Amino acid sequence: RKFKEYVVFYPQHQDDEVLWGGSALKKAINTLDKNHVFVVLVSDGSGVNVFKEKSYKDKTRKEKEEIRNKEFYAALYDLGVKEENIFILADMENKSGTHFDLMEKVALGFEEKYKSVTHVAHSYKYDDHIMHIKNGKVIFNLYNEGKIKDAMFYLKPKYIKKIPPNKRVLYKIENHEDYESIINACNEYRVINEEKDRHG
Repeated sequence: RKFKEYVVFYPQHQDDEVLWGGSALKKAINTLDKNHVFVVLVSDGSGVNVFKEKSYKDKTRKEKEEIRNKEFYAALYDLGVKEENIFILADMENKSGTHFDLMEKVALGFEEKYKSVTHVAHSYKYDDHIMHIKNGKVIFNLYNEGKIKDAMFYLKPKYIKKIPPNKRVLYKIENHEDYESIINACNEYRVINEEKDRHG
């Protein structure tokens, strides 16, 4: 399935971009070039379970977000996404949390500016994370209302049988270089380096 001229990926949290979208991101960059591929992070990611550990109790929500964003930027660099094509909604609104209203505005902005856009969000129906489902519903609703013309949705492998075979799109890595870039992106979330404030 071909992408439109531009592609926007909407990972809900840091690491979703590579866990659910790594192969699709590489395919988009390889077929469209990196100037036509954007990533929009919807949540600040500060609610991840690891931050419940005692060692993080004195860190602010913003500090937690910054820790995760270092991993996020490093992973996207490995995947080949241009830094200026990365949008973090928490920073755009200068407040923490999840930003579904802004996500909708940003999606409509891309649609208006570029006309030929594929929007890739989480599944609006088949996911075990409520924030992923809400994320998907933003794009699904815009598509149903005719406000965007092309939409695709991340699907966790355990839900594959919920989707008819003719509706599935599976992106596969076709060379060692792309495979390595995805492995490297995954491994950015394992780096522990106190001097660089990397927590793995």
